[in-house]
Amino acid sequence: MNEQLTIGAYQVPVAYRPDVCIIGAGPAGLAAAVGASRSGLSVLLVEKYGFCGGAAVAGLSGTICGLFSSGKSPEQIVFGFAGEIYAALKKRNGVTDPFPFGKTLLVPHDSLKWKETADALLEEHKCKILYHSYFLKAVTNEEGAVSHLLIRGPGGEFAVAPGCVIDASGDAEVVHGIQGETFLGNNGVVQTPTMIFKMGNVEAAALRRLDPMEMENRISAANRSGRYRLPPRHVYLFPLPNRGEVLCNMTRITYPDGSVPLGIDAEDISFAEMEGRRQAREYSRFLIENIEGFGDAYMADTGVQVGIRQTRSITGKAILTNDDVLQARKTVNAVTHSAWPIELHEAGKLKIVSLEDNTYDIAFETQVPRSSVNLLVAGRCISAEHEALASARVTAQCFGMGYAAGAACHLMMREKIPACRLTGEAVTGWMKQNKLKTAHEQ
Repeated sequence: MNEQLTIGAYQVPVAYRPDVCIIGAGPAGLAAAVGASRSGLSVLLVEKYGFCGGAAVAGLSGTICGLFSSGKSPEQIVFGFAGEIYAALKKRNGVTDPFPFGKTLLVPHDSLKWKETADALLEEHKCKILYHSYFLKAVTNEEGAVSHLLIRGPGGEFAVAPGCVIDASGDAEVVHGIQGETFLGNNGVVQTPTMIFKMGNVEAAALRRLDPMEMENRISAANRSGRYRLPPRHVYLFPLPNRGEVLCNMTRITYPDGSVPLGIDAEDISFAEMEGRRQAREYSRFLIENIEGFGDAYMADTGVQVGIRQTRSITGKAILTNDDVLQARKTVNAVTHSAWPIELHEAGKLKIVSLEDNTYDIAFETQVPRSSVNLLVAGRCISAEHEALASARVTAQCFGMGYAAGAACHLMMREKIPACRLTGEAVTGWMKQNKLKTAHEQ
């Protein structure tokens, strides 16, 4: 007889018993799946969309940020799984050459090839993926461990009985679901969402001649003319691998009173989706009518969803502080490191603070909810102060955090160590012992 999980007045079948269940298949979730599989664990990955990628693909953020140093001559400094993905996308002609972003570089990528690369990795590592499936509820046992996860798929609801859980949802959904401690931005104020859009048939040579400051001045002038309604902000335009395609990150979504929609509120995110598409269309009209190289262009698409930069953060065993980033602090418990600037998008302004010729470390303990038994997080819901998260949330660092979380599950299960007793030093030592490269290693 099939095992059933009783929840209230009804029962659901226990359909899977993986060593590790990961909620969310963005960069952190994908990396966690591969890291766990390479450690010898069985993996179940649950994803609400029909593809991997999270904000990098569904949100059309479209760039690998955080791979490079910051300064006069940026060079690649983050390797491990992030470097592996970068190399795999290169082989598929899925990335452009590194592109300037302030004092560092980023790597624009093609969304379809990102999806294909992720699918190939999951197949190669025999990771079970459930697309179009939603996390609903977590159940804990007397020891406080997550014993079951309730999932809804196209065929209905079912339960998963995992050995370990990695919350890579971006929103700390599992932690929140078991009443774990979380907090929201800076006293409830989070970074602004953005609707990224893609333009086709753009002249690439003209794009490289554009001066971002001049673009911002022209946007301000266009607003003053009354012919356009463009929320003034910093302008990001990046060439994509496919000829003539350009990624446009230009929108800033707030309510008319200046308040910021929350990515975990249905009404707020619905407003953000519609307002984002309106802004994207208006910005595309401005580009076509005013900017060299865009005269024969067209708006090809927007993100599948609005780009969310920040929602819940966990209260972790340790916290990445603003000073940790600004003072470029190092720690023996680091699982990844970064030179990405503090890139803080607020309702009325953009704050960018660069770490020139230096890096800071992200400790594994920022991924461990307090008193956690078998639950870790990876990605932008780590324990971090508001401005620190505005640096640490980017793609390369999410790869590093996810990969370490996957490896840490094997250490937890083999040694029977609760998550709250793990240290970053022990996790990276375990990774090296088992030939799982950290973000520092090529």
